Amino acid sequence: MKKLLMVGMMSAMLVGLAACGSDADSKSAESDKATPKTEEKEVAKKAETTKQDVNSDTDANKQTEEKQDKESTTAKEDTPTTEKAEEQTSEPAAQNDTTKETPDADTAKTEEKTPEQKQAAAAGAFSLTPAGFKQSAVAPKTGGTVSLVYLNTTPETADFGPLKVTVKQYKLESVTGANKKMDPYSPESYLANQDGFVVTADVVIENTSASNINYLAERIQINGGGISKGASLENFVPTAYQLSGSATSHNIFPAKSKREGAITYMLNKDNYYTLVHLTKLVVPNPNEFADKALPVKTTKAIDLDFRITE
Repeated sequence: MKKLLMVGMMSAMLVGLAACGSDADSKSAESDKATPKTEEKEVAKKAETTKQDVNSDTDANKQTEEKQDKESTTAKEDTPTTEKAEEQTSEPAAQNDTTKETPDADTAKTEEKTPEQKQAAAAGAFSLTPAGFKQSAVAPKTGGTVSLVYLNTTPETADFGPLKVTVKQYKLESVTGANKKMDPYSPESYLANQDGFVVTADVVIENTSASNINYLAERIQINGGGISKGASLENFVPTAYQLSGSATSHNIFPAKSKREGAITYMLNKDNYYTLVHLTKLVVPNPNEFADKALPVKTTKAIDLDFRITE
């Protein structure tokens, strides 16, 4: 009996142990099943976190690139191109050039012309310049037809030593059909009622001595064919170009001075056709007018070739 009880108790204990083991195994299996799910969740979380991190990095990179693009665009807008930069650089240079030219313009404005220069600058006005000498001082007074027949621009000098007389240039003009009313008491009226010619010479008188010299330029004669004609300091000569030694006396030439002016000769047709052959300009010796003899190179007058035709 006791043995049976012992066997029964042992069986009961074995059944109990088996049941406990089964429960433990069941719980272990459930635990094993739960563990993968937890790990999957953690892996999913990590993946999501990684995805978020990647997205965050991508967004940050995009923002950085957009910022760089904006900065680059701004820099391009603010920075001029090479051509524009060169244009901007050249503009100040052009302004500097204009500034440099300004003094020249101001200087030109401040250079006042003398009355004589203003007269010579007038259109068609006579002067002693090469161009101005070709203009006629005769036509405005005579009217009619005035033509330039001959022009000589080769200078010739009568050198007496203390006094030198140079003819820089001279010309011959013909006058036909004079039709302007002229003062009958003026020597110029000689050509009012007849055709003729006017010879104009540009003369320079230089006093090289240390004292004043008295000299009469109107005594310079045109000579040829046995006739002579004396010069005029006023006929058909504008006031600004009349030859005069000084303001107070036209025949006194100061020491170390040089004076220039025009002298003229009026010829009728007969005079011209007589003088046209072997014409000379006879320049008188200064000792003819000197109170005290000058140490001249010659005691005679000096003849200069003075052809008045081609």
